[in-house]
Amino acid sequence: MHRTIPALAAALLLACTVAGCSNDKPDAEPAKHTATAKASAAAAKPKKLADTYTAKLDAVSDGSVEHCQSPSSTACSNDIGAIMVVVDDLQTDIDTHGGASKYPKTTQQIAKMRAAQQEYDDNGCEGDPLADDPNSDCWGVVGITAGNTILSMTLQTDELS
Repeated sequence: MHRTIPALAAALLLACTVAGCSNDKPDAEPAKHTATAKASAAAAKPKKLADTYTAKLDAVSDGSVEHCQSPSSTACSNDIGAIMVVVDDLQTDIDTHGGASKYPKTTQQIAKMRAAQQEYDDNGCEGDPLADDPNSDCWGVVGITAGNTILSMTLQTDELS
């Protein structure tokens, strides 16, 4: 019996030691570290505005070129409004992600589109039958309807450079 107790104690100590070495907690810690490192790397990656806004601009401008063949139409006016809401959101995001110094071409294109919108508003194009005359100043609306495609391209160009 005297020999059995020390042998049992040694076996129990050996079993605890082996169990301690295969404990899952030490392995779990590096996994957390790896997940944290991946999350940090994703957060450090700069947000690409082109990824978000190209799809948004495409969605709101669908049919706008056709609608604005009659600049006086309500459909054209609604399209211009929808496009410019996205443009305003883009401008806000540009301002928080580096501003005009990081997005110079995009900022220039936004200014052209705002000028076209201002011209459309100043000339009272919506609802004016004279707006549909090809010689009318209301045809500057093309700066918005076609400008959104240009805006998507300049945004991608700015983010590549």
